[in-house]
Amino acid sequence: MKSYKFSLIVSVLLLVLYILAQVYKPKPLDWTVTLSQKDKNPFGAYIVYHQLQHLFPSATVSISRDPWYNKLYEASFEQTAYFAISPELGTDTLDVAAAYQFVEDGNYLFISTNELSKKLRDTLGISITDFYTFNTNDSSTINFVSPSVKAAKNYTSSKAIVNNYFDSIKQPHSTVVLGTNDKNKPNFIRVNCGKGAFFVHATPLVFSNYFIAKDGNANYTATALSYVPATVTTVIWDEYYKLGRVGAATPLRVFLENEYLRWALRLAIAAMLLYVLFNIKRRQRIIPIITPLQNATLDFVKTIAGVYFHQKDNKAIAYKKLQHWLDFVRLHFQISTLVLNNNFVLLLVKKSGVGAGHIESLIYYVSVVETHAVSDKMLLEISNSIDNFYKEAKAS
Repeated sequence: MKSYKFSLIVSVLLLVLYILAQVYKPKPLDWTVTLSQKDKNPFGAYIVYHQLQHLFPSATVSISRDPWYNKLYEASFEQTAYFAISPELGTDTLDVAAAYQFVEDGNYLFISTNELSKKLRDTLGISITDFYTFNTNDSSTINFVSPSVKAAKNYTSSKAIVNNYFDSIKQPHSTVVLGTNDKNKPNFIRVNCGKGAFFVHATPLVFSNYFIAKDGNANYTATALSYVPATVTTVIWDEYYKLGRVGAATPLRVFLENEYLRWALRLAIAAMLLYVLFNIKRRQRIIPIITPLQNATLDFVKTIAGVYFHQKDNKAIAYKKLQHWLDFVRLHFQISTLVLNNNFVLLLVKKSGVGAGHIESLIYYVSVVETHAVSDKMLLEISNSIDNFYKEAKAS
């Protein structure tokens, strides 16, 4: 008994010492490129986000965790500036169409990323050459074109080379070059569109905490943002293309987002493991095995499925799976499935978060199954497509 108590005390003391060592040890500097408004690490965007209110004093600043289509489509915006500063920008056709209409109505979209989607590049008539190098001893410089804001000495970046530039501008009549890199290549442009404009910067790291903290560089970032008219009344900062939708996927996100709750969770798990370790010896009689009740419904379903399978009636199986999918859409998203047209696709995309191409392929299968034979390969494609829709719809 004394040995048992001694072992328990030693284990608890060692656990406490380990926790204290983890809590008070110096945290290593995180050089991950996030450009997120909440990150104070070198390549976060904490500083620039919290300066937006000073740059646009008459505007309300908010954060968006939705794709452009969900945020901008059929929404009424006036005198609004939308900032999408991200390592990469994974926009689809619907997103770009909504953004184009948003700008054409008289608003401003400020984009800075290393990687634009093909649809967005084609819409703006540009292409980007990736000249990004991280953790190097070399340095690169950038500056503005206009003599009124061009600095006498170029702005310098040393930790990460920011020489990305636009190697092709296909709409010179509507495009204005605002800045260049040390190779005199354009890296900051304005693309006029309707009543508004796109501002596109090829080097998003100039909006990072590290770049701004370097001597004199804060003036560059502030000047670049000041090209957006200070009269805007609404400022939207995008976080969707960096963090996704609001909330982590795990049910433990509340614990994982707070350092002290994380340690409480670890301590609870460690205590449970210690309890199991010291009580591993069985202390109760053997629990008798109780045969579970037979699930007659499940057997019936298996029997019916077997009949279809052995008869090779792929068309009936595919038809029933697609009808079940349509029932799922009606029940969960309250959308009529009488007419499967473009309006149905757009409405289901908006409510479910599933891509338009995925939904269009399912509608195609509905029409094919009604009039054509279904091969084993097509049946497998239909089944996988429906299963993927359920997963994506639940995740969104």
